[in-house]
Amino acid sequence: MKILLYILVASVALGHVHAQTTLKGKIIDGQAQGMAFISVTLFTLDSTLVKATATNDRGDFEFENILAGKYHYSAHGVGFQNAYSENIEVNKESLQLPALVLSESATELAEVQVATKRPFVEQMLDRTILNVANSIVSSGSTALEVLEKAPGVTVDYQNERLQLRGKEGVIVQIDGKQTYLSAQDVIAMLRSMSSDNIDKIELITNPSAKYDAAGNSGIINIRLKKNMALGTNGTASIAGGSGRFDRQRGSIQLNNRTQKLNLFGNYSLNRGGNYWDFVLNRNQPDNTQAGIVQRNLVEQYSYLKFRDLGQDAKVGFDFSPGKNTTIGAVWTGFWSDHREVGPAQSSFRRTATGPVYLQTHTDKTYNSLSQNQIGNINLQHTFGEKGGTLSADLDRGHFSREYSNSLMTKTLVAIGDVTLPAENLLITQPTTVDIRTAKVDYNRSLANGWKFETGLKTASVKTDNDMQLSMGRDGVLVPDPLLSNHFQYTERINAGYVSVAGKLGRGEGPKIEVQAGLRAEHTHSEGNSLSLEQVVVRNYLKWFPSLFVSRPLSPKQTLTLSYSHRIDRPNYQNLNPARGYVDPFAYSEGNPYLKPQFTHAVEGKLSMQNGVFASLAANYTTDLMFFTIHAVEGNKSFVTTENLGQSRGYTLTLSWPMTVLKGWQVQTNVLGYYNHFQYDYEGTLLQIQNVAGRLNSNNAFTFGKGWTAELNGWISTPAVNGIWRSPWLGAMDTGVQKVVTSVMKLKLSVQDVFHTNRFRPSVSTPTGTQNGVLTFDTRIVMLNLTYSFGNQQVKGARQRSIGSEEETRRTN
Repeated sequence: MKILLYILVASVALGHVHAQTTLKGKIIDGQAQGMAFISVTLFTLDSTLVKATATNDRGDFEFENILAGKYHYSAHGVGFQNAYSENIEVNKESLQLPALVLSESATELAEVQVATKRPFVEQMLDRTILNVANSIVSSGSTALEVLEKAPGVTVDYQNERLQLRGKEGVIVQIDGKQTYLSAQDVIAMLRSMSSDNIDKIELITNPSAKYDAAGNSGIINIRLKKNMALGTNGTASIAGGSGRFDRQRGSIQLNNRTQKLNLFGNYSLNRGGNYWDFVLNRNQPDNTQAGIVQRNLVEQYSYLKFRDLGQDAKVGFDFSPGKNTTIGAVWTGFWSDHREVGPAQSSFRRTATGPVYLQTHTDKTYNSLSQNQIGNINLQHTFGEKGGTLSADLDRGHFSREYSNSLMTKTLVAIGDVTLPAENLLITQPTTVDIRTAKVDYNRSLANGWKFETGLKTASVKTDNDMQLSMGRDGVLVPDPLLSNHFQYTERINAGYVSVAGKLGRGEGPKIEVQAGLRAEHTHSEGNSLSLEQVVVRNYLKWFPSLFVSRPLSPKQTLTLSYSHRIDRPNYQNLNPARGYVDPFAYSEGNPYLKPQFTHAVEGKLSMQNGVFASLAANYTTDLMFFTIHAVEGNKSFVTTENLGQSRGYTLTLSWPMTVLKGWQVQTNVLGYYNHFQYDYEGTLLQIQNVAGRLNSNNAFTFGKGWTAELNGWISTPAVNGIWRSPWLGAMDTGVQKVVTSVMKLKLSVQDVFHTNRFRPSVSTPTGTQNGVLTFDTRIVMLNLTYSFGNQQVKGARQRSIGSEEETRRTN
């Protein structure tokens, strides 16, 4: 930690050497209050575009490294008339521009909302954005259902995992805060979160040194709604609908903003049903009898009914005692009550035409009650005009889950010398996770338009997982000390980073923009199985460089190249050696010796002024963590996570907007993948190649008189991910919206119109195969009503992330 502290001190001292040449200004409203997130554009006198930016939370903006000459600038925002400055002359190091006033537009708010609606998918240089708040087809959905529509995102429903660009190791954040959950608990949280409380979702595939180094495939950041209007205001929505089972949604957002104080809060509720219709066929070896080669052909069918009740809430404040200081606090909470009940049937043969030698019927009752709460206190201070900005965050998080899984099995057929499954199997697994993080970041300007940024972070995580397994017959359950396990895990990560950014080149020609960063992370972890008396300690320091280079190729084209080195640490549940039974013949098991995997990622991006975007990315991963399945005990199988080998992959992304007709816009995104896996699987060296793709198309229609509509669809080609394979998949959603008044909207949507979104996993290994079809209640009709009240004059709310980002993902 001393090395990181020296880096911070030296960098702060360096930051005070010089200040940049810049133009500074402010955009205000009719009450002389600063306006946030207003677009400001600088032009030469012949109207040639020079630069564009947006105001901060106080309404301030800057144009850096401006050459001497004469200019003018303009400002525009949704719901306001465009404003234009007088001509200005730049001939000195720093120039304070006069404030520019934006006046509220006389156009009806409802018409403005229709005319300026953001597309559902926006492709930016450093991220892909899903604008959930304005989407018709996303209203009344869950966060998980919205994510599945995102370009490059795959939801593995069978194993409850997320993939981005065909790779696992995704970080999931809420408002820039890591969720600290295992992959299974992240899926459960997203399944219970209403989309009506979400503003947008950001997909960041190659983060800079400022971000935690974790996540080999990137970051999924879910931004919740936060009202940006003056005075007291809010929005309420209610939705209802049905597929095979009914669904209800409700949400409310409240905000009270004055010149110095902003109070905000929101709450949403998600209630509904679903089902799991799963057919699985396995062909695996049976080596239970020495010297006899046998096979097991297993047919399994499950039909489970789900009931979900999810709630999430957020409350906080921002207080500005002076123009240079903002103090804030925010609390976010999530609650999930998930229940499953239903039958499962299994039958076993030695050959495809042979008799059934074992057949069972199992009644499953599954309950999971969880809550996740994170509190944050933050400070942001600017040291005068040239002194830079310091921000600090303190976080405290707590996650708990009460879990039980009851399996009551009857044996219907048993021929020969066969081991019968336990009649009664009960698993209880209370889990707690406590997180404490603290971080500080500092940034300021250097000479000639360069900037530098540095920061420190410390994070501490403690988990406690006490899995108790009991089994027996005739309703008499006896705890099994060999299969029960009490597991505790502690981890501390100390990190620091330095980043510099600026422009290379002289004269008036195109400049090369460069951002270079270096991050160091020291990790100390200890996994302790109290039941097995097994302790695994890891202690390591790793360095993570990053580099971004951008150069305009022409006034309408920009090329950006990036490189980063990243780590993906095992989530806490994957390190727990305890077994978790899905049914009497299948279970999962953690691996306490699992090591982190490391990825080198490079990407080239080309953006054009007309919205066309293309990128080519490559990655190389070592100590590849992989989700594997193995046959065991003759007719059973188990899944675990292992370090298998290495992989490399390439991703091509194309995105372009198109106006087909007046009032009809189309945004198309195409992704192509090539992946090569090389690893040792059960003693066999495998080399797997995968060529796959995905197409997303989003159609937006404007009919006039407040009527709009959407027609969105996606399709994925067959793909291979190690031993796992998937066939063609796709879905189509549609919806229509009517702006009834300036404060009321009505939306009708149909998701998965043709009920084609069915998960079809298959596994192929040197010793066996597995094929399945998994169907959910995805064809849903929803009706949503949204009402806004109070003052709707936009001012702006401070957007921030807090310190607990990487740790939340890996909680359980």
